[in-house]
Amino acid sequence: MKRNKKERIAVISDGTGDTAENFVRAILSQFDRTEAELVRVPKLKTKDLVLAALDKFEPPYLIVYTFAKVELRKLVWTETKRRGLIGLDILYPAVEVFSQFFQLVPTEQQAVLHSTQSFNYFDRMEAIEYTVKHDDGQKLNDLDHADIILTGVSRTSKTPTSMYLAHKGYKVANVPLVFGIEAPPTLMEAHAKGVKVIMLTIEAPTLEKIRRSRFQRLGTSTAQSDTYVQIDRIREETIAALALARRYKWPVIDVTSKAIEETASEILILVSPKEEKL
Repeated sequence: MKRNKKERIAVISDGTGDTAENFVRAILSQFDRTEAELVRVPKLKTKDLVLAALDKFEPPYLIVYTFAKVELRKLVWTETKRRGLIGLDILYPAVEVFSQFFQLVPTEQQAVLHSTQSFNYFDRMEAIEYTVKHDDGQKLNDLDHADIILTGVSRTSKTPTSMYLAHKGYKVANVPLVFGIEAPPTLMEAHAKGVKVIMLTIEAPTLEKIRRSRFQRLGTSTAQSDTYVQIDRIREETIAALALARRYKWPVIDVTSKAIEETASEILILVSPKEEKL
């Protein structure tokens, strides 16, 4: 059989598309086509977003999709046919079978695959890998693939909290804020796409002690960075960060005197099922 030189697959979803992409990669491995081009377009929660996404693809693309809402699922089915694309709905057949078995109508709730704590081993490993790669402002170009983004000034327990949540199966990006420097645009873009951004803050005197203690552990003189450890500058930093949170209506959690587990529990309360990943 002659091989198609342009084997291109698009995964589209009302969630992050992680499950659909993993499904596709598993199938590709059965055909020795692991090098096929694979594009993922997540968080398509409206008809307009779905149509705009499909506009990017022309035959011979294979469109693999998962949508909770029937109207979006039908829209993709119709549009793939109309555009001459091959479409595969990987959620609908299973939903129909379970619906018949339970004699219940599906809820059509979007992005709720991980609304319980039934994360499996592979979910956790994937979440940990993502979180490690996106620690401390790394890989800012794909923040919209995160389940949660933690932001705040330096030394507000963002990294340990991120890793704690990752071990529970959540992909967490950690974006530090630097006083006097604009927050990365991709942070606001991810917020606009529906990713939950949470600001961690801390009382200025406590933060001063933490920073001075860190300098001592590193054997560094505080005189080498007087602004980093000066209480007045720290207050300016935290005030500026809180102003940013107010501007975008991000939830704020004060981590002063809190254990990582307490902070993580508060974060998970803020992450409603509709904002979790599919």
